[in-house]
Amino acid sequence: MMSPLSLSYWIDQEDSAITPDVAQSVADRVFRRDFREPGFCVVVFPQCTESLGLRQHMVTLKEALSRLYGQQFGEPLEYVSMGRFDQQNTTRLHLDGAPARSFLMLGYEPTSVRSEFCIADYSRCAEGRGLTPQEFLAEHNPMMSGQEKLLADDLTLLEDWQEHRPRIVVVNNCSTAPGDPCHTPGVLHGARILTPNPGATRVINSTMIVPRSLASGATLSSSVVQAFLHTQETAGEIHR
Repeated sequence: MMSPLSLSYWIDQEDSAITPDVAQSVADRVFRRDFREPGFCVVVFPQCTESLGLRQHMVTLKEALSRLYGQQFGEPLEYVSMGRFDQQNTTRLHLDGAPARSFLMLGYEPTSVRSEFCIADYSRCAEGRGLTPQEFLAEHNPMMSGQEKLLADDLTLLEDWQEHRPRIVVVNNCSTAPGDPCHTPGVLHGARILTPNPGATRVINSTMIVPRSLASGATLSSSVVQAFLHTQETAGEIHR
């Protein structure tokens, strides 16, 4: 079922799976063409979902999203980075480094470390100021102190976002201009750690996917995908 804000998709069955309905719900919210959709989506899994199962869900969802993106924009999506991190750092609102058309998929494992997850619709804010997304970031980068206040009216804050359960977050990381024929307005993301705990873990499985034409030879091999699916390491990015 969808949350009241239609930002999350909840999977409550123990034999949970990425169904066509789940993938379509994510695609509708992430591959948006205007500002009626939020630009991101959270998929919440049963607490019994283990790390390997969560990562398999990520790969399955990516394949489904790749097909849906291809139907809408004419080409599939490819991985350009994959990694696992144990992170308890607050991060300001930002875009991850990637091509102008890109999508971030994060798999959060259950944790006792409480945090707030933030999304800022900077594309909408930019349009309201007569700027392209890239012009907005050049003039009002929220990574610089004080600039984030411009996004106050375009901020979505997830405060109690089921950190005791595994979650996948898919974020539109695009920075294309409205005139781009494949324009899907991007958003910024960030997180604030509320209860740091050096004795606990906060594991994030991170993948970046881009249209095949923008992968520029950086497409990851199947061996990297298999390493991501099975590794127990949280040492950062996984390389070919």
